[in-house]
Amino acid sequence: MTSDDFRQHVETIIRAIRDLPACLAVEHWHQAEVVVSGPDADDFLHRVSTAPLRGLTTGVGRRMLFLDAKGHVKAAATGWKRAEGWALETELGQAENLVEHLEWFHIRERLEIRNTSQNSRKILLLGKEAESTVRGITKSQPEFAVNSAGLAETRIDLDFLTEQDQQTNSTLGTRELQNHAAAWARRFDHPLLPTLELVCPASQEKHVWSRLRTTAQVVSQDACEWLRVLFGMWSYGRDVTEERLGPEVTDDERVIGLSKGCYPGQEVVARIVSRGHVNWRLRGLSLPAGPKLAPGSEILVDGKRAGWLTSVANVPGTHLAVGLGYIRREFDILGKMLLTDAGPVGVHPLPFRLESPG
Repeated sequence: MTSDDFRQHVETIIRAIRDLPACLAVEHWHQAEVVVSGPDADDFLHRVSTAPLRGLTTGVGRRMLFLDAKGHVKAAATGWKRAEGWALETELGQAENLVEHLEWFHIRERLEIRNTSQNSRKILLLGKEAESTVRGITKSQPEFAVNSAGLAETRIDLDFLTEQDQQTNSTLGTRELQNHAAAWARRFDHPLLPTLELVCPASQEKHVWSRLRTTAQVVSQDACEWLRVLFGMWSYGRDVTEERLGPEVTDDERVIGLSKGCYPGQEVVARIVSRGHVNWRLRGLSLPAGPKLAPGSEILVDGKRAGWLTSVANVPGTHLAVGLGYIRREFDILGKMLLTDAGPVGVHPLPFRLESPG
């Protein structure tokens, strides 16, 4: 297989992205949330996660892993820095696992760890008009913190009061009423497509959706699975499990800090970086659509195990699929086409950069 074959995969994906509507609103975007708040929250999370968190300003976001002493991934989250601590976003069904892991290390620190998943609802917005769509339901334009990672969060006020709000207006003070209607906007760092997440109070979800349905095309989470793959948004329990070492998942130093000091699993990470390597690496993959390759399928090259798939999704309107999977070191060449037993498979960085070789 040649670089031309890889280029064809890239161009096919680019065309599919260009054909998307101006704004997609993802229905039933299932993500849980854990809040770590208190005077010691920053220092605590810096010490127990892989990410360098000290000195970050309010509004900045970071992806992070939580390892055991042997370097295996016990939990994963995207964290959002707030004045009172951190909001940690994780997979639905993983919140209690994350709380349990954090409580294991929580001894005397002045902080509280809470699963707040039931208090809010989340809506993902994708497309070139995503930010203007958010502006259409808020009282002012969202202002995000500027930071190198691109992940950012800002508080917003929804530009309406529901009938319930109006009824409670006589019993709530001004500040209480403002908090009742408060929400958050989050910007992700996906270079392929502008991506925002709305976090609104559960009581406001129906009214937010009534506004969004007039300006965005509503789609299911399954319909956007291919975009999750392209963005490199690995799912804990599927793409990342506790059998995997942290450096197998990513070598992004914003996620796994190499000079931040001690944290669980840090010695294993340092040993891998300085004296060795990992045998497997989580990569993006482009491959023929069809039943031959599904999550859990092995990727075989000349009968030899070159890797396996963890997620696969068809690219709409094409004969191509994209996936996430682990590739063995000797086959891990970015921009390379692997001639597998199930057809040609392209190896991509995460997130997909969609740059043609040569």
